[in-house]
Amino acid sequence: MTAVDGLLHPRAVAVVGASERSAMAGRLTRYLSGFDGPVYPVNPNHRRVHGLPCYPSLLELPGPVDLVLVLVPAARVLAAVEDAGRAGASFVVVLSSGFAEIGAVGRALQEQLVEVADRYGLRVVGPNCQGLLYRPTGLAATFTAAADGVRQPDSGIAYVGQSGALGGSFLGKARDRGIGLTAWISVGNQADLTTTDAAELLVADPNVRVLACYLEELPGGARWQRLTERAAAAGKHVVVLRSGRSAAGERAVASHTGALVRAGTAFDLLTGESGAIQVDDLDELLDTAVALTGESRPRGHRVGVITSSGGAGGLAADQAEAAGLLLPELDRAAQDVLVPLIPAFGSTANPVDVTAQVIDDSGQFGAVCGAVAESGQVDAVLVVLTTIGGAAAVEVAEAVLRAAERSTAPFAVAWLYSHEQIAEAGSLLRRNGIPVLDTTTAALRLIARLVPQDGRRAEPAAPRGLSRFLDRPSLTEAEGARLLDAVQIARPRGRIVDPADVDAVARELGDHVVLKAQSPDLAHKSDVGGVLVGIPAERAGRAAQDMLDAVAANAPHARIDGVLVQELLPPGVELLIGVQGSKHGYPPVVTAGMGGTTTELYSDVASALAPLDAEQAIALLRRLRGWPLLDGFRGRPRCDVAAAAAAIASISQAAVELGPGLAELEINPLVVHPTGAVAADLVVTSDIRR
Repeated sequence: MTAVDGLLHPRAVAVVGASERSAMAGRLTRYLSGFDGPVYPVNPNHRRVHGLPCYPSLLELPGPVDLVLVLVPAARVLAAVEDAGRAGASFVVVLSSGFAEIGAVGRALQEQLVEVADRYGLRVVGPNCQGLLYRPTGLAATFTAAADGVRQPDSGIAYVGQSGALGGSFLGKARDRGIGLTAWISVGNQADLTTTDAAELLVADPNVRVLACYLEELPGGARWQRLTERAAAAGKHVVVLRSGRSAAGERAVASHTGALVRAGTAFDLLTGESGAIQVDDLDELLDTAVALTGESRPRGHRVGVITSSGGAGGLAADQAEAAGLLLPELDRAAQDVLVPLIPAFGSTANPVDVTAQVIDDSGQFGAVCGAVAESGQVDAVLVVLTTIGGAAAVEVAEAVLRAAERSTAPFAVAWLYSHEQIAEAGSLLRRNGIPVLDTTTAALRLIARLVPQDGRRAEPAAPRGLSRFLDRPSLTEAEGARLLDAVQIARPRGRIVDPADVDAVARELGDHVVLKAQSPDLAHKSDVGGVLVGIPAERAGRAAQDMLDAVAANAPHARIDGVLVQELLPPGVELLIGVQGSKHGYPPVVTAGMGGTTTELYSDVASALAPLDAEQAIALLRRLRGWPLLDGFRGRPRCDVAAAAAAIASISQAAVELGPGLAELEINPLVVHPTGAVAADLVVTSDIRR
């Protein structure tokens, strides 16, 4: 017996705390009636529970037990786990609450629980969880009422999540949609078995085709990447719903990047790169999982819309652009195929309006669906239906299903009608991998999510000996100049000097200069008056002293290393280039945005995982709303985008080489001219502590 066998394929299951008097305990034993092995209720106060002999303790069972379910008050859980270990069980599921979720006292009890389990080599699910279901062995080891009801056909979809309540909601929604989950695991407090542990177990299961995950805590990067890679290699799909995506998280205060890039961005990017799909709510989690049980995904963003309602088709056309999708007008050849099938008062363009007359003839409607799907001009087909219910709805669903089975383009259905009226038709479609949604907006968003992303990352460059630059917690801009030189990014001419030497250096650099106070304690120099731009060279010395006086007044704690005197750059488009270093096993995150002093005001940024090549860096810049400013907006000269992209690529390669030692690196601004791009300011912080 392996640990996996003990959880999903146990020879026998015991229920500690079995009773008919409690609704939860009663359901727990009753649901196990479908299990294909022995079930042993354990409770010294009962002789029988739901017709089964009840035993006074785990040590008095008539045979071996692999899986023990515990539903007793928290104070009695440790004794039950001890007995489970002595009885030779391999897994214990602690459904009881009263542990880490209630505070310090419960956390201490949870730690004792793990210590007891470790002594016997027991694996623990929970505590404070709702158990699990596993259809292949008929195992329903849960007390959630969502497990009630008629058993639906197996879908190949598995679910794992931390929250028992949301897990129950997912299970209930699946049941209402006629979807039988292959497996369902609620891990609760994750004292031992984590969400990622359970996900790895289910991805390895040959009965599972799609894994739906609900995460409340970010998994380690290396492990999450391994999980998604294994799923992809096995031809399986992973869909993720993650809470806490808007939380500030742990942000470094050293740069604008920390304020602009939300916590978990590295996870989001790594998830998308792997081919897994991230969604925003529970309905999307289920609908996307259903869609992925189908045979194909859209190859691109072109959608053909077929509807019986011109109004609904118009809404879909309006909403497609917001979803990042295209509704191309079908060419003449494709429309010629449709003309005999659609009344003259319909439409053969896109959306294709078949009218109610065609809907009444399911064979003719199926022919329209097939013609659009096989036109070669769409990557997915959205069927939008309105007031069609009952037996007529089933006929329409069968027609859609026949067309989808012949097509390489996937189908989705937006059915804008009563759930009760379309229940049978919707269940038929979902069982065959065609999602049925309540709105055209939801259907279009789903299709957009299904389009595969380009997950390619550049190859790491040869090491350049950059680790020497991380020998202190932070670098001033003057110190960081050596790093810019090493990675071949241009910077303004200038050098750091004592205040008394500012005038002499300023005259060497031109008529006007930039003055910057240099301090390892000042991440944002301009916020405390530590930057002066366009100062006449003959007044530079006096201006530098005034600047230092202002810094002393606004930031008396700051240690001043000197004044950086730089040449004044000509105007250009200002970009922010930031990097958050690799952390918790995730690759570094590179962020590009419109820079300067208004960076946080406009929050126009795009992020990607390092390393990037020049082509990927240009693609990153094109995602910015401010891209036209680089591309010659309103007749202005085009900027040297190639130079900017080269700087981004070089910084991304440096971040990979610097590894976990780099906390953050930011160039703000990178000034992009018609020829060349120059790093006008630099912030670097490391994880090295003084």
